[in-house]
Amino acid sequence: MPRVLVVDDDLDIRELIALRLRKDGHDVSVVGDPVEALAQASESGYDLAILDWTMPQMDGGELCARLRAEPGLQDAPILVVTAHADPLTRERALDAGASEYLPKPFTLSELATVVRELLDRGA
Repeated sequence: MPRVLVVDDDLDIRELIALRLRKDGHDVSVVGDPVEALAQASESGYDLAILDWTMPQMDGGELCARLRAEPGLQDAPILVVTAHADPLTRERALDAGASEYLPKPFTLSELATVVRELLDRGA
């Protein structure tokens, strides 16, 4: 069962993402704070991380780069989800180490497809 870390400061969004991923058979951990996510990621291994871009304390790009520095997460797929659909934010996310970028709003089936593709690539 793939382990997925979901980091989003919006409770409704992270719970909605987690609900869909659990339905698809994933073991999901949800975190609302990027600093807490770093601590949790360093203690537990994950097969995939899904990060919001706009969060307090640190944005998804900084979190992504810092997750990439964690032992065991250098090669794990990271999906950035964001309301910023502009090319500059996409470029910044990919430069920070994101594997994929999914602009909001997205459907849960779109999310499931991207997650499946990322996990298949990482396997």
